[in-house]
Amino acid sequence: MRRSLIVLLAYCLTAAISSAGILDWIFPKHDVQVITVTDTTPAGLLRRRPTAANPVYYTAINAGYRDFGGIIAGEKIPPKEEVLKTIAKVLAKQGYLLATPEHPPALLLLWTWGTMNTDRMYMGGDDTEGRQVNRRQLLRFMGAYKLGLISKEGSAFQDELSYTGMMFKDADSEMISDLATEDLYVAAISAYDFAAAARSQKELLWTTKISCPSRGLSLPETLPVMLALAGPNIGRETAKPVSVTATEKFKTEVKVGDPTVVEYLDPSKGAVIDMAPVDPKKQKSAPAPKGKK
Repeated sequence: MRRSLIVLLAYCLTAAISSAGILDWIFPKHDVQVITVTDTTPAGLLRRRPTAANPVYYTAINAGYRDFGGIIAGEKIPPKEEVLKTIAKVLAKQGYLLATPEHPPALLLLWTWGTMNTDRMYMGGDDTEGRQVNRRQLLRFMGAYKLGLISKEGSAFQDELSYTGMMFKDADSEMISDLATEDLYVAAISAYDFAAAARSQKELLWTTKISCPSRGLSLPETLPVMLALAGPNIGRETAKPVSVTATEKFKTEVKVGDPTVVEYLDPSKGAVIDMAPVDPKKQKSAPAPKGKK
């Protein structure tokens, strides 16, 4: 009887490993939970909201992939070209189209994406968990200042006052507070007035910040889903952080899709200035200068 039970358990174990992969079986994948928060300036509130029928045109600066928090080795980075196409498609669905000679830009967009991992300080000895030193950074990025958990701008004094009231958290505050202890995938898009930028003036209109707990997920697979779920809140003021969860079943249905005006989607045909940092590993070493004979 005991031998039969062991054989049955072994069979179930083998089936689970072969069907999902050993790592997925040991470390099950989590649902994609996307947190989106948009801050609109007074100047931005005066702008009309774009629609597919009445779009707003933009040129963009691509700041590329960044590690904004702690660095974890082995993170897979999605191809830049694919990310740019995804961002352009998501924006197009919301009425933001790349500028053309026939349609000059009204906005200058700056976007970036990457990771914001927890950064921990270890004291040595038996300290295996460490103390998170960048929790406020994660709270602020996810819009915790709209819930009274932290100040909008970095202020140690105001932050301490906010922390004293954290025992009276509602469900949204509890969620954001918990997520601030996890590693995140993030993306951010900021919009500036193009005419002001052409005059070397910085007039910010809105900033949208998108985050997703990364445990058990892969950035190349997750980033398109993050952007698609956050799409309706891009450029639109949110009273508080907006949370949307896509289950494993729903993720296959979250598609960026092609808007009607397909010719505006390819960033290579529009004005997208690439200012992404160059990976030193991919840089070719320059030949040493030859000395004079």
